[in-house]
Amino acid sequence: MFRVRPTDRRAAPLLSRPTGFRPGERLADLVFPPLCLGCALPLAHDRPWGRELCPECARKTDFLTGAKCPRCGRPFEADRAADHWCGPCLSQPPPFDLARAAARHTGPLAEAVRGFKYHRRLGLLPGLSRMLAAAAVDLDPPADLVLPVPLHWRRRRERGFNQAWLLTRRVARHLGLPARSDLLRRIRFTAPQVGLTDTERRANVRGAFALSPHDGVDGRRVMLVDDVLTTGATARACARVLKKGGASGVLVATLTRA
Repeated sequence: MFRVRPTDRRAAPLLSRPTGFRPGERLADLVFPPLCLGCALPLAHDRPWGRELCPECARKTDFLTGAKCPRCGRPFEADRAADHWCGPCLSQPPPFDLARAAARHTGPLAEAVRGFKYHRRLGLLPGLSRMLAAAAVDLDPPADLVLPVPLHWRRRRERGFNQAWLLTRRVARHLGLPARSDLLRRIRFTAPQVGLTDTERRANVRGAFALSPHDGVDGRRVMLVDDVLTTGATARACARVLKKGGASGVLVATLTRA
């Protein structure tokens, strides 16, 4: 699980695991019952922490709980019984140390992510952030700091918000970790990654990220937060910059994996 180093005074204290909802969240659930991220039906207020889909929508969601690559989290077929490194990680290990997602980018959860990101369905944010935090809380090794995958200011102006930063703030709050949005910047405007091949994606984001002059990542383990992990080209580019800037480790947490 993620834990804060006791000697790092810059980090907030962290419980070993979120044990449930905050008192305010429980009260809000009673007054305004939380809705399923998929079908918008009311959810039980006493559901397990991070369960944000009704039983039917959960059945339609391909959660990544089976065998996977220990490095990038790539899922394997159901008949593969044990975790093992995938071919791409063996031939070209990524600069990040670990990447995990809650589910495949299909079904109700993928629709919720698209609605949040492209259609400004901001009411989905609390549920999505709880689901992402629940998926991230058991990851190991520990992290000291949570950062969003940065959005170029032109894209942010077009979209009206940075979905990764909204998720990051809430996930960091759930995990008891500090969050920053000013340490990693996107310095070059890039075309959307959708529809590009892996090679084109890597070329598209090459040189697109840089660290700000603020001191904040040297010697720290950073968790990068985004909504979707596809080929990992963006995560690789960000991790490369963070490692070059002195980060001791980079972990990647997303809601879904394409």
